[in-house]
Amino acid sequence: MIKIHEGRQGIPEDMVLIPEGTFLMGSTKQDIDRLLEIDRNIETDRLENELPRREVYLSAYLIDKYPVTNAQYKRFIESDGYTQKAFWSDAGWQCILQSNPLQGNDLDSIFHGDPDSPVTNISWYEAEAFATWAGKRLPTEAEWEKAARGTDGRIYPWGNEFDKTRLNCAEVKIEKPTPVAKYPQGQSVYGCFDMSGNVWEWTADWYDSQYYSHAPNKDPQGPIIAEENPYFGRPENVGISIYELKPSPTSGALSACKVLRGGSWNGSGIVHVRCANRDYDEPTYKNDTIGFRCARSLG
Repeated sequence: MIKIHEGRQGIPEDMVLIPEGTFLMGSTKQDIDRLLEIDRNIETDRLENELPRREVYLSAYLIDKYPVTNAQYKRFIESDGYTQKAFWSDAGWQCILQSNPLQGNDLDSIFHGDPDSPVTNISWYEAEAFATWAGKRLPTEAEWEKAARGTDGRIYPWGNEFDKTRLNCAEVKIEKPTPVAKYPQGQSVYGCFDMSGNVWEWTADWYDSQYYSHAPNKDPQGPIIAEENPYFGRPENVGISIYELKPSPTSGALSACKVLRGGSWNGSGIVHVRCANRDYDEPTYKNDTIGFRCARSLG
């Protein structure tokens, strides 16, 4: 299903090449202090997972120009993607056997929603299966961040100043996903769209708030196992100022989470849609703020 340009690099028309080399990943203590001055409601613990900023080398790779759309995901469903075990990990196959999304209304928004808007209500396991079916994979957290911010450590894909005209976030008040090509003025230096806002995007990595302190500086693949119970409650449930959510005895503990990146249509732009911002949820979780894009190794 992958279409290839006739150019000498043979790059699929829906992907961009991210060249090998180093980039600045994460945030500095000074970056975080500035954010705390802007919004006193932010919990420091929610930002310290971006420390320390470091120089990371990545081999060249390909990444999707846009988040996967409803139309693309519909083709996966219509190709019997949900009934072919070969596309699924063991855990993913068990997940869909239990939830049986084809028999419920989980996939209704894909068939009835805007075909050019990002697919949502997709678990990490479903995103992984789609990527396998498409001959791709999910990007690592490091690959996602480099594609979003380039090599110079910029805060947003377009630069260091927040500009609500460049993305779909809470300040725009659209309150739903928008077509993936709607904001060309918000694309990254590599030509990737919607790396800020519109929908959160699943990445390949397990989540560990301390991973940056011991991660390799070349082609990091994420921790081998996830941090247990990194936080209580789902941040997106409290809307724009998601960092106001406090742990409470009545909220359920999240466990064994995958990394989410990019912010969404209901996230506040100043903090939530920064290229370095890290969030996470369990691989079975899905809602209307979470989608994904794919990547592919070279060679």
